[in-house]
Amino acid sequence: MAMTDEQFENYLVMCYDKLESKQQKFISDYNIDNFDEYWYDQDQCILQFKKNGQVLLEFSVVFIGSWSGKSNSWMWSWANENVADYTRSKSNCLKDLQKITGSEVFINPLFECDQEMAYELAAFSIEYLDAEGMYMAPGERSDVFMAVMSPRAL
Repeated sequence: MAMTDEQFENYLVMCYDKLESKQQKFISDYNIDNFDEYWYDQDQCILQFKKNGQVLLEFSVVFIGSWSGKSNSWMWSWANENVADYTRSKSNCLKDLQKITGSEVFINPLFECDQEMAYELAAFSIEYLDAEGMYMAPGERSDVFMAVMSPRAL
């Protein structure tokens, strides 16, 4: 059964609040601000943090989607044909958010979206995936949103 507008809004607030606290913990626990470079591999679903060119921290990630400021649009990773099949399959479960919320936005591959909404979609996704946090990689054409799942041994 779909959520009412009020339930949806309350769920969003809860997801956003949890994301903020997860982000603070993620940044402080792993000293994310101390790294001078990051790198991600969409095919392997990993995110690395480097200092002086050396990989010091690596996480498994789920690619959530990408937001374009130029076209003010969002594309879910599960719908992005420029992403490897494995990567798309890992994010396919995010469609389940439609069943939970009743909102069609979670099954619509590409749609108009402002930056605030992109962060809201990420907050819903982080909560659903029970991720440690979120990483947003800025790009020339679009910003890539990732759910940071767990650290990997190097």
